[in-house]
Amino acid sequence: MADIDWARWLRAGDHLVCSHMSAEPVALLQSLARSAPAHALHLMLGVPFSLAAADLPASCAITTYGAMGSAGQLARSRTVQFSPVHYSRTGLVYEQRDWPCDVALVSLARAPDGRLYLGASHGPALAAARHARHVIAEVNAQAPCVTGAAWPDDIAISVMIEADHALAPLSEQTPGRIEHAIGQQVAALVPDGACLQVGIGSLPSATLAALHTQRQLGVHSGMWSDQLQSLVDAGVVDHSRKSRDAGMAVVGAVLGSDSLYRAADGSPAICLREPGYTHDAAVVASIDDFFSLNSAIEVDLLGNVNAEALVGADGRWRHVGGVGGLPDFVRAARLSRRGRSVIALPSRTAKGHARIVARLVGPCTLAANDTDLVVTEHGVAHLRDASLDQRVQRMLAIADPEDRDSLAAGARAMGLA
Repeated sequence: MADIDWARWLRAGDHLVCSHMSAEPVALLQSLARSAPAHALHLMLGVPFSLAAADLPASCAITTYGAMGSAGQLARSRTVQFSPVHYSRTGLVYEQRDWPCDVALVSLARAPDGRLYLGASHGPALAAARHARHVIAEVNAQAPCVTGAAWPDDIAISVMIEADHALAPLSEQTPGRIEHAIGQQVAALVPDGACLQVGIGSLPSATLAALHTQRQLGVHSGMWSDQLQSLVDAGVVDHSRKSRDAGMAVVGAVLGSDSLYRAADGSPAICLREPGYTHDAAVVASIDDFFSLNSAIEVDLLGNVNAEALVGADGRWRHVGGVGGLPDFVRAARLSRRGRSVIALPSRTAKGHARIVARLVGPCTLAANDTDLVVTEHGVAHLRDASLDQRVQRMLAIADPEDRDSLAAGARAMGLA
């Protein structure tokens, strides 16, 4: 692949925006690393799943939505800024000109008829590209053409190169005994006909593995995974009872194995949409029986949720997650007819530290008044519309038994029951 003459297309101080996740423009980033101009640049990576940006010069400032994907690893080798934006707004920030986009870097797929597609991830790429001075594209021979992600004819592409690289795999942690116990409890809350939104991680994976008896489930989520595809193959998911977009999964990205990408190529049962649709409150609220499942780092006795950072003994934050679509989906689930949302987490870390805490020590990703159900291996805490005293008692009941006395003392110190 010949390098792009980046000096021709980039100006000092330009803001570059990448398509992301399974549509990360790896070939473009590698080319930019080899021949970037010496002047300052700003690069929004969103949620990267490769380390292609690690070799960019220090004059290129990198921002991501959090430490999801490979961003945490990237931040250990160079400075990375994290932007705690709600995922539903990641397209709006360009449409409303809150964030600049001078040059959009996108990874596309080409159909047999020559038409271009966004590949395996929609994200805010189109919103950014519409307001960019230039669009620079790689066409990846291994990228699938997914329904709903056709490249609009009215967005001009300034430079296009051919690429041929594997798409990002999704490396899921294998659920352990505690995760499987939590997954069984969450699965018992899922009714037939529910429409699922599932986050990334071992706990959502354990829950999906436990959905053996449910039928006619649907999916409206941030991503489509191998485990969701396996539920289709098992007859658990068919999208037949969705009150919106019946008959198909609506997701923001396909992320998983090579076989998953092949299955998504041209499938009418998987539709990619932009964040302003997949994560929009009005859209999600119109879906009956919406069931949102996500995990967290810690939850306090009132139900405040931290899904972003660990806090060391020295008080310093270490980002390991991000805001993502968590607040979007949890709040929208409350507006859905019979909608529910679950925050699932073990009561303790692998090292024995409490994850149910008296008060958050890290950032508050989700406020207590938005939290619905919290599930640990010790049970389910129903927090929706509960009083403060009820919240404390219900959270104490799902904490590790060895932590309950100290948590109760912490509650009393705050003037709670």
